[in-house]
Amino acid sequence: MNRSATVFLFSLALTMAATVQATPVTVTFEDVPATGIADGYGGISGWSQAGSVVNGAGEGIDDYLFYGPTSTGELRFDGAPVVFHGTYYKSYAADWANPITSISLFYQGQLVHSILDPLVGGSLEWVASGYGGLVDTLRFQGGLEGFAIDNLSYEVATASVPEPGVALLMLSGLGMLGVVARRRSAPGKVPLGKR
Repeated sequence: MNRSATVFLFSLALTMAATVQATPVTVTFEDVPATGIADGYGGISGWSQAGSVVNGAGEGIDDYLFYGPTSTGELRFDGAPVVFHGTYYKSYAADWANPITSISLFYQGQLVHSILDPLVGGSLEWVASGYGGLVDTLRFQGGLEGFAIDNLSYEVATASVPEPGVALLMLSGLGMLGVVARRRSAPGKVPLGKR
């Protein structure tokens, strides 16, 4: 491989390697203030319309869980779309003969994935998303007496952002390609590899 192609490929590899990694967020409900859960908690809105935080009395993963007393509730991720990993979930007074879609995932108003009710008895069950695409809204469907969730997990979707120094290196590499190409095309000059 010639020198100019090597410089270009090295610069390109460094540019692509420098990305910002997202950190997963887990919403546990353990630090909700005494005044109650408010929109924006955990980077999510819609809490007050969907339900409230209650003592799980042994059902939650820790002490507290989120309980939606009606059969439906909707939560929206603030600021940016996310990749939803999953949540602990339970429906109350579910119809065991007719399993329901427990969680629907939406992006820009379109349904992108559905998760069936795991229909467990005593405590909450981890329900993995099974979907790696972008999500901006979750719609929960519970049994006749509502639903509960705990330790909801997601990460904010981020684009790859090259570091400033890497971008400079890439431009330097492209400049070197230009110099090499110009030297090769100049009349009367001997190419670098032929000396």
